[in-house]
Amino acid sequence: MIHLRFLRNGLLLVAFGFAAACLFVTLWGHSRALAQGGNAAPPAPPTMADVQHLKDITPPMSHPMVDVAFNATNLYFAAQKKNWPLANYYLGETRNRMRWETNLNPGPKGTDGNPVDMKSTFDGIDNGSLTQLKTAIGAKDSKAFDDSYKHLLEDCYSCHKAANRPYLRPQIPTAPAQTIINTDPDATWPQ
Repeated sequence: MIHLRFLRNGLLLVAFGFAAACLFVTLWGHSRALAQGGNAAPPAPPTMADVQHLKDITPPMSHPMVDVAFNATNLYFAAQKKNWPLANYYLGETRNRMRWETNLNPGPKGTDGNPVDMKSTFDGIDNGSLTQLKTAIGAKDSKAFDDSYKHLLEDCYSCHKAANRPYLRPQIPTAPAQTIINTDPDATWPQ
């Protein structure tokens, strides 16, 4: 009995010692890290080379519109297959890329040389044809979708003309933008 009590007390002492040693090592390492971090020099201010590097790696302002075309095309074909969840996804992606474009290029020069208010233009499209498309998708209404999609393309072209790009004339897509995503709502593969 005495031997078991001695063994138990010895194990408790070892466990306590181990815990104390771990705590000491942790605190010691933390205090060294703080001491080293306090001596670090503040970061240097950005240089013109840094700014130029950012300009060099920034995609062109047309990049979001390429994404808009990609997603709007996929939106169309998803709806034609009556894959309403996928159509809803592509509608959201189209809307997000349009919003990105208005943030990147909020005031392109219009036909009169003055800036076009892209935020107001986007808000009109967002509250108009994009909302109509959302409603048509929610109702799973192919006819309403087709009408709303044509309205979206008309809105897009109005924006292109206002931004002095009348040569960018959208049309009803004739082929999917990609073929890796299966638009068939009854697809069974992959599982």
